[in-house]
Amino acid sequence: MILSCPVCRTRYLVDEGSLHGQSGRTVRCSNCGHTWHRRVPPELAANEEVGNSKGRIEPALELPPRPAAALEGQPRPRPVPDSLRRGAYRNRWGALRWLVLAALLTLAVLAGVVVARGAIVALWPPAARLYSLAGLSAEPAVTGLKIENLVPLRTPEGLTIEGDIANNGRMTQDLPRLRVALRDSAEKEVQFKIVDPPQPRLAPGAVVHFKTPFDHPEEAAKGVVVTFAKQ
Repeated sequence: MILSCPVCRTRYLVDEGSLHGQSGRTVRCSNCGHTWHRRVPPELAANEEVGNSKGRIEPALELPPRPAAALEGQPRPRPVPDSLRRGAYRNRWGALRWLVLAALLTLAVLAGVVVARGAIVALWPPAARLYSLAGLSAEPAVTGLKIENLVPLRTPEGLTIEGDIANNGRMTQDLPRLRVALRDSAEKEVQFKIVDPPQPRLAPGAVVHFKTPFDHPEEAAKGVVVTFAKQ
């Protein structure tokens, strides 16, 4: 006869005599360990002689218990050779050095652009607008340019201011506009005006004379200062 475990449904082929007839006996599933009481069906007990031997319950051959799934462990990582580790370290350190060098070069270029903005504006005047957009004052290149021999003259018409502009540099430079300011006895500015230079460019070692009238000067004006105007 065939028994079926009510829990795991494993089937067993057993001898009816091992169940002690209609009284039955307690059996245990060898697959899941569940126990239950089993008797011989009445129709089989009437036709079979019940023996006293205690038979062993064997699993049926046609439906053996399903084996539990085996757990697969994670493969152990292989150790990285020291040569590969040192190579990776050198590669990272080399890349870091190149990044630091690139950052330093970028900072140096930016610093040069900011410090030498006057010369850059002199070579390329449209750069003044770019400096203005960046919040930097694009002062004209006055390196080597110098205002000398400044002389204010009182005239019936007002005040005339004369002087010289010398280029002590090594290259021809654009002459910026001049800012002529009048000051009182306390060195306080009381009046100013912006005038064009006598010529647009000045060769190295050359000197050019300028002269500009100052109509209706302030009575408090006692001194004059002439500088290069900012763009």
